[in-house]
Amino acid sequence: MEWLTKMNEALAYIEENLEGTVDHRRAAQIACCSLTRFQRMFTFLTDVTVGEYVRCRRMTLAARELRDTEIKIIDLAAKYGYDSPEAFTRAFRAFHGIAPTAARKGGCIREYPPLSLEITVREGSTMLGEKPLVRMEELSGRRVVVFTVNCPEPETRAWNLMREWAVRNLRDYEARRYIGYAPGGHHPDGPEETAHAYCAMMILHGDEGNEENFFGARVADAPRGVFLVGDVALNEYFEDGTIDIGLSMKNSSMTVYECMVNMGGYEMDFDGRNYLEEHVFQKQWFTSGHPEEILPEYKFWLPIRKVNP
Repeated sequence: MEWLTKMNEALAYIEENLEGTVDHRRAAQIACCSLTRFQRMFTFLTDVTVGEYVRCRRMTLAARELRDTEIKIIDLAAKYGYDSPEAFTRAFRAFHGIAPTAARKGGCIREYPPLSLEITVREGSTMLGEKPLVRMEELSGRRVVVFTVNCPEPETRAWNLMREWAVRNLRDYEARRYIGYAPGGHHPDGPEETAHAYCAMMILHGDEGNEENFFGARVADAPRGVFLVGDVALNEYFEDGTIDIGLSMKNSSMTVYECMVNMGGYEMDFDGRNYLEEHVFQKQWFTSGHPEEILPEYKFWLPIRKVNP
């Protein structure tokens, strides 16, 4: 996975410059992304900010030098970017729980090892360290409320119909699960202005799907089968600075595909099936007078099947 290789190269750059200046923008360039995207991805992947990671690594190296060399604390402070020995001592004590002088005398120090991002497969899940990168989900026998439209920019129209219906009829609309798909693909015959079909769906529970209508909305069978589901990183932008959802979705779909390949034993299954887009809406999206300004989170659902042995 190229993006994973680039992130590891950025981590290597940070490690090489802990005794000098760690330029966050340079690290982002190495990772081939914007500074904002790099900071967000770094925190998502490691559960710490870039600045916190740099501080932890510097404090680890500083403690080793105190223990193994005769370097003066004032020189150590300057080496790791602190303006004074007092500032260094405060940071050292906050991290290790003891003063630098105690560490030099053999006191217990804390170790924060360098990070390296690695994909592993564990119990059918693809993991990045201890974080699940994708998960499997099966839809079987589920029913959905569905709003299908065929027009230019049908996604906006379909989800607005869903939003208006949900707010009018449900109390728990923000806790529901919403998935959508374009039966013939997004913009299959040309530019975005071209009309095409799109289905916005809400998964029903229990006996809610027993009738053909639910609070006046059409009920249908949900798409069936096994899917590999991964988060969509909204990190691609148009020239005007707005998020390019389509390209972000495409790039994330490649990550999900690569995870499937790494897992082994599965292949894509587009035989009468489509990929799905799960929309995770904030409450404000339902209640705001300008829902277009509130971007949901997205998850990409890749249809897969077991490979015959």
